This record gives sequence, structure tokens and C-alpha cells, in this order.
Amino acid sequence: MPTITYIGRRFQKRCVDPSHPNWIRGESREVTAAWLDRYMPRVDMTHYVIEGWEPKVPEAETVDAGNDGVPDEGWNRKDIATWLAGYDIKPKGYATKSTLLELVATVMSPDGVAETEEMVAESAESEEESTESE
Repeated sequence: MPTITYIGRRFQKRCVDPSHPNWIRGESREVTAAWLDRYMPRVDMTHYVIEGWEPKVPEAETVDAGNDGVPDEGWNRKDIATWLAGYDIKPKGYATKSTLLELVATVMSPDGVAETEEMVAESAESEEESTESE
């Protein structure tokens, strides 16, 4: 469990969580990782020492290299999958970012119209099968 210690200038400081008692300088307190994820954005890190916890790393933002609205290497996997869903294409099972970009290339190629129609049909079939099995 993560431990947080107040090391600020004051002897006592009010806690940002009203259900916790005030912080006392030099006193360590165990808190949950969920508590830290929720309240750490509101805490000045220069006044606290935290042991046993790593902050969550935010997911990489999508950057459109061509600024054309078409997925490329700058897009993250989630946004590429959302873009493909707009064309009714959902890959079977787990798809890596590279696999999704290959699907995008197929959708965007001029001679890929027939292939795209096949992928839409396959997505619809797999969706029907998954709803029937539930």
C-alpha cells in the first residue's frame, strides 16, 4: 500500500479529502492507490513524499501527421478503431495498431472498395454470431 508523508513548512495541513484527518508534518499515512489517483492532482508534490506508488501515465494523444482526418502512425489504437467503426469495420478479436492501420490502408485504397465491402460483411456476421451466443 502506498505511503504518503507530509513534509511541508507548517506543523499541520488540511487534507484535500474531507474524510481524512489533517496532515501532521513528518507523520506517514498509508493510503490506497485509488485515493492517490483521485486526489494527487490537487496536492502540491513539493510538500509530500510518496513511497510505493507510480502515477498513471496518460495515453498518448492522437496527432494527425497529414492533418487529413485519416489514421496514420500518429494516431493511437483506440482512435483508429473508432475511425474504422465509423465505416462499420470491426476487426475480429484483438487487433494491434499495425493491423488496424492495414485495414485503414485497405479502406482508403481506390481498388479496395470490394475488399472493404467484404470486411463490413464479415464484421456484421461476427457481430450477429456474438449476439446469438449470449
